[in-house]
Amino acid sequence: MTLRFLALGGAVSTLLFAAPAAFAQTAPAPAQFSQGEAVFGSRCKVCHEPAVERAPERSELATRKPAEVVAALTSGIMKPMASGLSDDDIAAVAAYLTTPGH
Repeated sequence: MTLRFLALGGAVSTLLFAAPAAFAQTAPAPAQFSQGEAVFGSRCKVCHEPAVERAPERSELATRKPAEVVAALTSGIMKPMASGLSDDDIAAVAAYLTTPGH
């Protein structure tokens, strides 16, 4: 019984220490960042910088996770506005918006 507990404890501690690295957000590649900046500038900026009506301000979008932005563009409220964007465009704008420090 003690051996099982120790083995489980080791597995849990390994998971706890490895998990942050596995889920860390990496910075987008320069090409992806540029693509995202271009998409935002041509398709999104007019409503999000500064925000109009119910659209969130760009600074608020920066606090979201990339997956949230992708979901909004692919199946959420922004789906009609994202019409015609490729999957790469959507991923790029999500990465651009959620990259800290720009």
